[in-house]
Parts: sequence; C-alpha cells; structure tokens
Amino acid sequence: MIDFQLVVPGGWVQIPTTPEMSRVRARIIEEIIRQHLPDTLPRDKAGPWRRVLRKELTEATDEAGSNGARAVLLPLREFNGKRLPGSMIMSVLEDSDETTDPEKLLASILADAGPNGEYLEIGGASAVRIYAVIDSDRIRRKAPTVRVSYYVANPDVPGVWGLLTFTVLTDGDVDAEPVQAIVLLFDMIVGTLRWGEQVDVPTEDELLAQGAS
Repeated sequence: MIDFQLVVPGGWVQIPTTPEMSRVRARIIEEIIRQHLPDTLPRDKAGPWRRVLRKELTEATDEAGSNGARAVLLPLREFNGKRLPGSMIMSVLEDSDETTDPEKLLASILADAGPNGEYLEIGGASAVRIYAVIDSDRIRRKAPTVRVSYYVANPDVPGVWGLLTFTVLTDGDVDAEPVQAIVLLFDMIVGTLRWGEQVDVPTEDELLAQGAS
C-alpha cells in the first residue's frame, strides 16, 4: 500500500478515519476525552462536556472520512497556556489517468491560486502550498479561518498524490502572532512528509491488542 508518513510531535494525536479503523478511532476519541475530562471529575458536571466532546470529535472525523480522508491530526498540548485551535486532514488520492504530468497539474493549481500559491519540494517530491483566509460568513463563525492546503506528488508512482489541508481558527486577526505560530507548526509537520510502500500494515485487531497490552 502506497502511503506517506509524517513526524508528529508529542502532544498531538492522529485519528484514523477510514471505515476499517472505526474501532481504533472510537478508542482514540475516548482516550482524548479521558485526558481532558478525567474520571476523577464529578460525573454530573463532566458528563455533559464528555458527550459534547465525543459528538464533536465523532462528527468531525465522520465528515473527514466521508470526504476521502485517511486521518485527522489534532494538537492536544497547550501552547503558551492556550489550546491550539487547529486540525489537519490527510488524504491519499489516486488519479485514474496516470499519464497526467504532475508538474503541469501543479502549475495549473499554482496559477489558480495566484499570489497565495507557492511551489516547493517536500522530501524530494514536487508540491504546491495554497494559503487562504476563509470568510466567517462562509463557515458560520464569528471570525475568519486560515486554511492551508498542500498538494504533494508521489515522485515514484504516477497519479498518486498527497493532499494535506490544515485549518486554524482565529479570533478575528488572521495575522496575529499565535495564529501564525500555529500555521508554522503545521508547516513544519508537513515538511517531514516522506512517501513509501507500507508493508505488513497492522490490522485493526492488532492495533487494538497493542493498546490493551
């Protein structure tokens, strides 16, 4: 199986969203809930918050999975005393037309992006980075959101692409130092991307057994 790997820093969690990993996903969500709302808290006060958090995480990963994502990456550790309001969706796409020239396709994406696009290389692979500010009216929020998308060509397998899109919530100032710091963190993680052939990928049962040991 062709896939890519990222170096994920401590305090971050990667939640699988593919159907064959539904039980692993559910267990990771429960672990996140226990971390933020431990069992030592009064049940009557923590119970409603647990249900809300479970619902939000489940709906977010359901939506990512329905859109073809293989995983969602979330920061759990606080940064300078603040929770990092961001997430990244990771997908592997296969183009049915393997003769498509990746450089021409990236050039087309770059042309459409205008000044918000940037051509670069990641791990020896050609890529394009697109920066966008999403107006609050379009996403039903009181403040705009920063969205950065990476299109990364597999240098060895024609027609295989990595699509990584991370979203950072703001309080209104998209250029604020905390917002740009979070964007930089996501950029650094994407910079660790490496393509490879995944061999002996553990099954869901094996992953669940590892967590129980």
